[in-house]
Amino acid sequence: MITTIIYFTFLLNFLLHVCNCNEESAPITKDGDELDVRHPSMFKIGDDWLALPEVYSNLDFAADNTPASDEDIDGQLRLRATRFWGRLYIEGWPQTIQFFRAHFGIEPPMGKKRFVFAEPRDACTALENGNLITQDHILLVNRGSCTFGQKAKMAQSTNASSVIIINNEPGLDHLPGPDAHDLLFSVGSITQTEGQLLESAYDQGPAEDGFGRKLEGYMVPINCEDIGGTCRPATVEERINIRHMYDGGVVKIGSGSSADKEKESLEYLLAHFGTKVPHGNTSLPIVMAKPPEACSAIQNDVKGKVILVRRGGCPFVKKAETVQAAGALVMAVGSLHPYILRMGVEPRWKGLNTMIPVVMVSKRAYSIMLAESFNGATATFQERSDVNGTVWQNLEKLANGDGWPRTATYVTKKYEELKGEHEEWVDRVTCLKESYDLARSQKSDKTEL
Repeated sequence: MITTIIYFTFLLNFLLHVCNCNEESAPITKDGDELDVRHPSMFKIGDDWLALPEVYSNLDFAADNTPASDEDIDGQLRLRATRFWGRLYIEGWPQTIQFFRAHFGIEPPMGKKRFVFAEPRDACTALENGNLITQDHILLVNRGSCTFGQKAKMAQSTNASSVIIINNEPGLDHLPGPDAHDLLFSVGSITQTEGQLLESAYDQGPAEDGFGRKLEGYMVPINCEDIGGTCRPATVEERINIRHMYDGGVVKIGSGSSADKEKESLEYLLAHFGTKVPHGNTSLPIVMAKPPEACSAIQNDVKGKVILVRRGGCPFVKKAETVQAAGALVMAVGSLHPYILRMGVEPRWKGLNTMIPVVMVSKRAYSIMLAESFNGATATFQERSDVNGTVWQNLEKLANGDGWPRTATYVTKKYEELKGEHEEWVDRVTCLKESYDLARSQKSDKTEL
C-alpha cells in the first residue's frame, strides 16, 4: 500500500513538472483531461499523451556550420537546410523578427513572400481564405486549440510555402510535432509580442486581394560561424536581397500653405523599434507635442494624429511610450541636426511594447511640419527604397567633419559632386551645405614646408 502511494505521488509530481503547473492549477485526472495541451512538451494524440522526450527531431544542432564559398551555390543551400533558426525580413518593418524552426518539417522557402493570417486565426479547421493562398504566401497562425502538427497539416493543404506559429505566452521554442514528424513542409515559430505587432499592422489594412495589409519579405535561415562569431544568411542570394529593404521614405504634407515642391522631399527614417508606417493612402492630422520633448505625460489632444516630438531630454523609447499612451498613431521626432538617423533602443526587448510607427525627420522638415500643423495640415507616409539609413549614415559623417579631403580645394570639389548627386533631395542638400561650410572653414590650401 505504501509503495503504491509513493508511486502515485511520484507520478503526480512528474506530471506537474511536465505541464508547468503550479499549486493553483486545476487537478489532473488520470486521463490527462486538465493538462495544458498548449505546452510544447506534451500533446494528446487520440487517447495517448506524448511528451517531448518521445518525439524525434529533424534538427541537428551539431551540424557543420562552416560557410560555403560565394561561388558554391550547392554548398550554401546545404548549409541553409541545416540551420535551426533565422530572421524574418519584412519590407518597411523596423527590425528583423527572430524565428525558430520546429522539430519537424523542412527548411524555409527562398524568395520574397507575402505574409498572411489564417482565417480562423488558429488554423485548427479548414481555412476560410484557403482558396486564396498559394506558394507565394507564408501563413501566420496563432498558437492554441489544436496541436502544432494539425496546424501545419492544415497550412500545407492550402498550398502555402510555410507556416509560422505565433506563441501565446512569453518565450520562443523549437516546436515538436509527434503527429506530423514526416511532414515535408516548412514550420517555424515567433514570439507572442512580435506576432501581435504583425497582426495589428495586418488588421489595420487596407485589405488587398482578400487579405489584410500587404506584408512582404523573406524568411531567412541564419548561420553563426562560431559562438560570438559572425551571424548572417547562409546564402549570397539572401544577403543581397536583404540589403534593399525599406527603412525610410518621404512625408507628404497636405492642405497646408508651403510650396508643394519644398514639401515634397521631407525625408524620414524608421526607428529600430515600433511598427510599419501607415499605408500610403492614409492621411493623418499633424500636431505638436505638449510638452515638446514628450518626456512626461502629453497635455494636449493627439489621438489619431501624427505627433511632432523634439529630440532630447529622455530616451527615444520613453518618448514613444508617452506618445502611445496618449493615443497618437505616429511619432515623428525632429532632429536637432540637418541629418537624420535610425533611432535605436537597448536592450532590444524594451522597444517591443511600442505598437506605433516611430520616425525621425530633419531639423528643416520638423520646422516645416510644425508650421503646417497650425494650418490644419495632414501627413502621408510613402515608403521609398532610395531613402535609407546607408545614405544618411554617410551624410551624418560629413556633418561631423569625417570623410572630407584634407585641402579646401578638394573639399569644394567633393561638395559639388555630392550636391549634384543629391540635387533632388532638399534635406540632403541642406545637410551638405552646412557640413561643407564647417569643413571649408577648417581647411586650408597652404602647404607647410
